[in-house]
Amino acid sequence: MSASPSAPKTDFAARIGAIFRPSILLGGLSIALVVALYWLVATRPGVNPALVPTPPRIALTFWEELRSGELAINTWASLQRVMIGFIIGSAVAVLLGFLAGWFRFWGYFLNPLIDAIRPIPALAYIPLVIVWVGIGEPSRIIIIALAVFKPCVVNARAGMQEVAQIYVDAARVLGAGKVRVFWTVALPSAVPYLIAGMRTAMSTGFLALVAAELIAAPTGLGFMIQNAGQYFRTDIAIVGIVVIGIVGSILDQLAKVTGQYLTKWAEVRRS
Repeated sequence: MSASPSAPKTDFAARIGAIFRPSILLGGLSIALVVALYWLVATRPGVNPALVPTPPRIALTFWEELRSGELAINTWASLQRVMIGFIIGSAVAVLLGFLAGWFRFWGYFLNPLIDAIRPIPALAYIPLVIVWVGIGEPSRIIIIALAVFKPCVVNARAGMQEVAQIYVDAARVLGAGKVRVFWTVALPSAVPYLIAGMRTAMSTGFLALVAAELIAAPTGLGFMIQNAGQYFRTDIAIVGIVVIGIVGSILDQLAKVTGQYLTKWAEVRRS
């Protein structure tokens, strides 16, 4: 009977401890520090408030854009483009990375191509994409897919190349064939590399988003930012930048949680 009253207190203490974890406190402190420094610059004498709006003005603009529905429309349009480009680019990258990293023949064939395209930024393909595909929606998806492809294929290949040979030999001694070794040994070992590549690819996909939406896009956060810049609406541009950061961070955390779930068997070292 005496242990039951302490259970709610324990749960409450655990929740309070989760809220005041050092990672959350320090993360919130860093964001607050950046906002405070920006606010200080925005309120200095001689600073044009139209070009450097204060945080309250940015918050008001955010609410106005949200209430009008424009922010939701543009966010959804950008999110669709990023996700479609991410799915296409990562699917092709994982397939080619696995082939190049695990099979010797395909490695000889694909590695020179992969190493050749690594230093080429995805934005360099924009003129060719416009000439070959046009200025429609497919061209924007292709640009994002190209940006996603590189980090995914490099990490997928590295994951396959870093599989410990002792595990492969042990599986073969126990009678596993090539296909079974791939599915039960190589693929699980490559998952951490694959998740890291996908997290990087998600970031590069958002980096390419703004440039992709320059190709005559009628909607999107990149379109909103560029359109705001033409009319000197710096507050709207900052709102678009902040929303891109928020959406990208949420997707990155989802990828991180997914990776932790898929690699529960692995021993994770935390500093």
